[in-house]
Amino acid sequence: MPGRRRDQRFILSVPWEGELRVPADVVIEEYGEKEVSVVSTAPAHRDELLTLDAAAAGSESATTLNVRVKESVPVVVDGVVRHRLRLAIVD
Repeated sequence: MPGRRRDQRFILSVPWEGELRVPADVVIEEYGEKEVSVVSTAPAHRDELLTLDAAAAGSESATTLNVRVKESVPVVVDGVVRHRLRLAIVD
């Protein structure tokens, strides 16, 4: 029976490539004028553009920054592999 949810509804003549990044919590280690260092549960690609929403604990105000990944290095924190990201603040 056509029109069911499993049926294809739109077919691209040329497939697109893309990447989906799901929001994740990070711990901000250092915050400077031009660079931010965070620890994340997920790695990031060099030169990847991200958005960082930073808020102080217990604060209602938040800062949103556009950042570019400069470095992503795996580190062990409390026996668990995490990723330290160095992020350049993009104007």
